[in-house]
Amino acid sequence: MKAAIIWDFDGVLVFTPHEEAWKKAAEHYGVRDFDHDFFVNYVSGKPRYEGADNILRLKGIYERFGAYTVEERQKLLHEFAEFKNKLVNEMFDRGEYGINNEAIKFLIETKKAGVKHALASASKNAPKLAQKIKLNIDGEEKTLLDLFDVNVSGLAPTKKAVFKRAIQELRSKFPELEVFIIVEDSPTGVRVAKELGIFTLGYEREAKLDADLTFKDFKEINWEKILELLKKKGE
Repeated sequence: MKAAIIWDFDGVLVFTPHEEAWKKAAEHYGVRDFDHDFFVNYVSGKPRYEGADNILRLKGIYERFGAYTVEERQKLLHEFAEFKNKLVNEMFDRGEYGINNEAIKFLIETKKAGVKHALASASKNAPKLAQKIKLNIDGEEKTLLDLFDVNVSGLAPTKKAVFKRAIQELRSKFPELEVFIIVEDSPTGVRVAKELGIFTLGYEREAKLDADLTFKDFKEINWEKILELLKKKGE
């Protein structure tokens, strides 16, 4: 079975400080009640400007700053989103992120089995950070970004559109592909993957997920098990 895996980035392959950066940005703009539940429900897994708009809209920041016209809102949205982006990139530069070694191990094992891989984060920052992460694979130094056959991170306005673009580019580059799999850790990501009819692997690090196969540690899954499930689903 010719397969491709489409990967979310933050919270799956790498643990980034996006939540902390959004919280700091929101506090800078006067929000004192930005909590984890709000982040999971309205920001996590969404493109930068969509998440930023949710914060500005739902926390009343547009009104607080007198942004009532479309132009005023767009200006504030741009300023807020780019302020958060500056914060998170400074955090990356200080090395404030963790690497999910078990997830990367699974990626490498499936790659050796002939599986194609796409990086499909909602964030434009994902490829920059993936390039910073150095790996030694069979004595050869590579970056995490090098492991992907396709990268569409941040190249579409919604998470669903990012996934669609990943599928299109994978099909264009590898027309022999028969099946696509999406790895996600957010309810939003799993939901849109299922809307597209794609088999989903739900990494339940924090949130409960309605995925085809859920797990709490990448050690729990292997390619043979996934192939077996895919074959059963296709029968």
